[in-house]
Amino acid sequence: MASFRPLPVLTLLMLPALGLLIWLGSWQLDRRAWKIELLADYAATAQAEPLTLSDGLCEGQAELGRRVLLDGAQPLSGLVRVSGRNAQGAPGWRLFSPLMVCGTDQLVLVETGFEGLQTATRADDSSVVEADAFTQLRFETPLAQGPFTPPANPEANEFYAFDADGLGARLDIDPERLNTRYWLALSDGAPPAYLTQTPPERHLAYAITWFGMMLALLAVYFAYHIQVGRLQWRG
Repeated sequence: MASFRPLPVLTLLMLPALGLLIWLGSWQLDRRAWKIELLADYAATAQAEPLTLSDGLCEGQAELGRRVLLDGAQPLSGLVRVSGRNAQGAPGWRLFSPLMVCGTDQLVLVETGFEGLQTATRADDSSVVEADAFTQLRFETPLAQGPFTPPANPEANEFYAFDADGLGARLDIDPERLNTRYWLALSDGAPPAYLTQTPPERHLAYAITWFGMMLALLAVYFAYHIQVGRLQWRG
């Protein structure tokens, strides 16, 4: 038979910490399930037949990740650089040009190439790689401005998020003409970074870490009670 007399102060301190660790582990498991569902939905959309630009934007059928065909439409003059990475994960500037849609004054940005950052290890990083006939494009949500996003520098043609006013100024167009819901991004078939930078397996590893800390906390708690004689087994 066990005799257990919990230490009041230690127990009061331990219970909130234990609850927090359980919540964090459960939250990561929920995030894992959510991410698996997102990836499955994205894969189904990406594998669907591509839409024409007219059907996607003019008829309202565009979906995040859906492939898009330009039907011979060509980007207008003008180029803006948005910070990002290429398919190989190298940092640099994603190059976008405006494209007229729906036979109106509405414009959507289309990614036309990538300019790598010049580094000390690779002298050719700054070369511009252009898209191949604009056939591998998908609807993508423009990058949003976050709390730590650097400010845009339109004069230097350096943008770190979708900034309609700054982009419009750089392209010398009315910013209200720009489609703010989608832009057309180059696609290699892989999911976008916001879905893959923290894959489901990592959420599972985080959950295991939190639950492991929970077990360690319980082990220390009960070991201390055994040491001070507050937890004993009697035959």
